[in-house]
Amino acid sequence: MDDLLVRVLTRLLRVGDELGERAFEDAAHRSLVAIARSVQIEAARKAGVDDPGLGDGVLPFPTVPSRKSQDAAS
Repeated sequence: MDDLLVRVLTRLLRVGDELGERAFEDAAHRSLVAIARSVQIEAARKAGVDDPGLGDGVLPFPTVPSRKSQDAAS
């Protein structure tokens, strides 16, 4: 567990160094939300709720639209 905590903190600090204060704060806040969501899922699991999952909590990874779809929109 200690190793994982160090990895998370190191990653957050690296985000701050490489992408700036705003990116660091965004990543830190999102990390706290992810921790809270994980706690909710575990609490639901222990309460016997069927299939406690992330549901709408999963966000798709943003991708750049392909040139082909951009040309079609024009």
